[in-house]
Amino acid sequence: MAAAAAGPGDMRASHADREQVIDTVKAAFARGQLTAGELDARVGQALTARTYAELAAVTLSIPARSNLARPPKAAQAPPRRPRNRLVNRGVCMITATTLAAGLWVGIVAGAAAAVIVAMFMLNLAALATRP
Repeated sequence: MAAAAAGPGDMRASHADREQVIDTVKAAFARGQLTAGELDARVGQALTARTYAELAAVTLSIPARSNLARPPKAAQAPPRRPRNRLVNRGVCMITATTLAAGLWVGIVAGAAAAVIVAMFMLNLAALATRP
């Protein structure tokens, strides 16, 4: 009966109530409504508050907004290309052609020409696989 006579503001606040007020204060700081010093002071008040009236005093000067307790949404990152994608068919064709041309030139013209042809074909492969 003494608690009912004292009013709802004198009721003891739970740990969850304090955490909710701290979340509200953090959201106000994130929106630029509080400075870092005010944030520290208000979090300290919320942690030491014992009643609902003391918790209400922590958020008294913060304007009431429906989305104040929610953290701001993070910007969506652009989609990334998958790293473990299958090998492109064109790359397989260029590699096979490089091997065949290198073998043919090696037999017909010699090892030095085979190296030159292989380097040329591998450069083509590198150009073909650029994003």
